[in-house]
Amino acid sequence: MAVASTLPGQLTAVTALLALSVAITVSAAPATANRSRCYKHLFTFGDSLIDTGNFIVHSSTDSGPVLELPYGETFFGRPSGRWSDGRLVVDFIVEKLGFPYWPAYLQAAAGKSPAEEFRYGANFAVVAATALSQDFFMKKNLSVDQFPPILPYSLDVQIGWFKKVLAVLASTDQERKEVMESSLFLVGEIGANDYNHPFSRNKTLEWVRPLVPQVISSIALSIKALIELGAKTMFVPGIFPLGCTPQYLALFPGDDRDPATGCLWWLNDLILLHNHMLEARLEELRRDHPSVSITYVDSYDNALGLVTAPTQNGKP
Repeated sequence: MAVASTLPGQLTAVTALLALSVAITVSAAPATANRSRCYKHLFTFGDSLIDTGNFIVHSSTDSGPVLELPYGETFFGRPSGRWSDGRLVVDFIVEKLGFPYWPAYLQAAAGKSPAEEFRYGANFAVVAATALSQDFFMKKNLSVDQFPPILPYSLDVQIGWFKKVLAVLASTDQERKEVMESSLFLVGEIGANDYNHPFSRNKTLEWVRPLVPQVISSIALSIKALIELGAKTMFVPGIFPLGCTPQYLALFPGDDRDPATGCLWWLNDLILLHNHMLEARLEELRRDHPSVSITYVDSYDNALGLVTAPTQNGKP
């Protein structure tokens, strides 16, 4: 099983897979019009947890270690542009849907036959991507070039890419309706880097916490944009417990830990705030759009289960 290796992908790809496998099988509050489990396209948005190659196209001259082993060695047999030693959650979903592995958007857009490349959908996720725009952080006086960089590929930019793909696949209103209704949308995981970037630049929790409602609003606006285009079925993952990741445990070695998990309680509380606000906003969207199936994917509890009960989850 592949293990994602970058912040915020440092728990495991299997965590997201566990959550999404359940979600795909049992959809919360499914819309009547979406009972069919047959999807013709998969469109995904997010960050390093599901980027299958957009980052390496963006940074072709300096892609970091992702183009070297051990990346890709447990499945593809070569570095594949994924920040993992094997497959990512989207790869398992693609397999489940019976699709071939489709290329990342920036790879497909550079091809000679984009319509054929996008036949089964597209992946718009980019490593280190944020829900809020790069310009937002620049106005907050955060360096966008400091590692990890704040890239100009926020969620609204990824939605803009999708609109270009939709124009390639559908030239009429009826064709667009058919594409949107037969597509599965995975919006996230996104938002973790909106908090990671400030923390990596020595910002305090008091500085970061007010970002949460703005991050949630950005995610909600993107979901509404997809609904307005005709999307009928989407899954929206929350964020896993960042306070349990080795990077943060090393960054804050003297901070109080949750005695039950050994994790940073204050950081996990921030993530729980994000997830609870996201769930509440998704419920509002369901009420406003009853014909659309919107499923929240609980990555937090699935990941925490691996931390609190490792022997029950395959660790000897």
